[in-house]
Amino acid sequence: MPEIRRGPYTVERSSAAAFPLETHPRLFKTSIVITWSSWLLYIVLQYRFASLILTTAPDVLWRSRIILLAELVLTFQDAVTALNIVIALFSANDTVPRPSYRLTGIQAPSVDVLVTCCGEPIEVIVNTVAAAASQDYPQQQMRVFLLDDGHNQELQQAIMMLNIRLADRKKPQVVYLSRRVEAGAKSFFKAGNLRYGIDESHRQGSSELVAGLDADMIPSSTWLRKMVAHLLLDDRLALACPPQRYYNVPASDPLGQQADFDMYFTVQEVLNDRLGAAMCTGSGYVVRRDALDEIGGWPLAETGEDFMCSAFLGNAGWKIAFVRENLQSGLAPENIRAVVKQRMRWIDACIEVCQYFRYYLPGFAVTSQMTMSQRIVNMLYALRDYSPLMTALALMLLPMALWPTHLDQTAAVSSKHLSSLLWLRLSFVTTFLLHKINSLIMYKHVGLSRVSNFQSHEVWIAPYMAYRCLVSLLPATMRTSSFAVCGAITSAANERSRRHRKRLPYRLSSPDMLMYTSYAIYASIPIVLRLVAYTQYNDAPRSLCLFPGAMIKLLACIWKVLVPVRYMIWPPTVPDRNELVEEDEMGVKRPRKDWEKDVVGNGIWWTSLSACELCVIWLCVIP
Repeated sequence: MPEIRRGPYTVERSSAAAFPLETHPRLFKTSIVITWSSWLLYIVLQYRFASLILTTAPDVLWRSRIILLAELVLTFQDAVTALNIVIALFSANDTVPRPSYRLTGIQAPSVDVLVTCCGEPIEVIVNTVAAAASQDYPQQQMRVFLLDDGHNQELQQAIMMLNIRLADRKKPQVVYLSRRVEAGAKSFFKAGNLRYGIDESHRQGSSELVAGLDADMIPSSTWLRKMVAHLLLDDRLALACPPQRYYNVPASDPLGQQADFDMYFTVQEVLNDRLGAAMCTGSGYVVRRDALDEIGGWPLAETGEDFMCSAFLGNAGWKIAFVRENLQSGLAPENIRAVVKQRMRWIDACIEVCQYFRYYLPGFAVTSQMTMSQRIVNMLYALRDYSPLMTALALMLLPMALWPTHLDQTAAVSSKHLSSLLWLRLSFVTTFLLHKINSLIMYKHVGLSRVSNFQSHEVWIAPYMAYRCLVSLLPATMRTSSFAVCGAITSAANERSRRHRKRLPYRLSSPDMLMYTSYAIYASIPIVLRLVAYTQYNDAPRSLCLFPGAMIKLLACIWKVLVPVRYMIWPPTVPDRNELVEEDEMGVKRPRKDWEKDVVGNGIWWTSLSACELCVIWLCVIP
């Protein structure tokens, strides 16, 4: 492997594995452009069809307009994501992957590793701290600080015991810190904890670099050597961060937890890195202390401290690198309640940052130094943050607009404008299939069954996210914080434990499950009534499928909304954490070597087509 000399340091360079978008960039560009062009054609044809029936059936017209609106808002989030990808694909040159670097030798810059925690299980915290202290890094050049916002004396005692073991192995001691927040003062949660740790470590003898880890994220032994190397090779690179991986997600990933990360870190963030618009991923990062000093220390925020720091650094002219090597593995929320809380916290974080930076619009000092690429990418993030409002609106509009009234008028419309209706059907089916093929091209490496689970996730969790979006629009004095430590959230149902899960009636009787079931029943009524009409009218197929896209999308929404209910009926069984890890020679419990064997789901494209969707497509295209 070639070596690079940088002052007293030696860095080893190697090629990184390419993702599909780098292996076949033209295929990516062609696929996404054709797919979304066909969607625009479908929307135009639907609008034209609505205009044609203005004189024939005015009672049907308002339904067609509402259906068009519902289909637009339901696709809003995917459309914004696609626009981000298109801009990145065509704005930046096709390049080889960012190389993999590794610092070698005994010469290394000094690093302070900060592990933040607040109420997570003691065993999990201690193991992460032990992994941080056991780095393959010159010991005299690193320190480890545990920042405990839970003020847990048992944890402090556990760290004292850990330090005895580390001393035997000649590893650096862990410094336990626990701040005190004055009564009435804002704590700023993790951001305040980080700022306290950075300031306190400086008082105890400053370092050149600062690294951060979440309490449950176990770093690989080469984490620091690989991350620090990137900073050594570019003096304007302020922060380097790797992706996050979970090792306790069920093999089927029914809630799309790992699929979310895999889709984002293998496509979107790779492209954003090309544009110079990558962001801090919240754990595993390494940042220059002088860059933090330049922006006034770690920015204080209720949530979203990682995005906030990225935006401040970008506006100060610093660069951020996304290092796509799997250098840390952590714990996903272990129950559906914790998943919802985590996503609510994430949406609050993103919106808080967007509001602080005035949605990245020009004319504000807080974004005056950002590049155009950074501004555009962040604007698209802001639009995507509010997209749950659109999805929730579509969930309400579709059942109302498809309620089968005036069936005689509907049959008359389908007879008079049969040619236009057939073109509309053909356009919808073409668009539908092109979207499936596009997903195959872009996310086959993730597994389309998992991608389908994440797409379902965006629908069933939309009511919670929409609520947080609405809260964000209230005056600051009226808002409530959704900050929660997901690792400390337990579920009375214990749905993922074979031995401790509650019985089915208990699991299905929670208000959340009743909400999903009630919506599915309500939204199914128009479909059932149309199926009844199908058996009573000679023009039944035309009557049933006057709005084919809306019918299929409503059916898909019902299927997706029922994901939590199906999850509770057939919950996945996840082994206890201790069964998923094995102890290495340093006494650190790390994920077993075969933990990624089920990371790729079924890659066959048609697995994301449900039987119900296929049946309705058939009804849409029959003559």
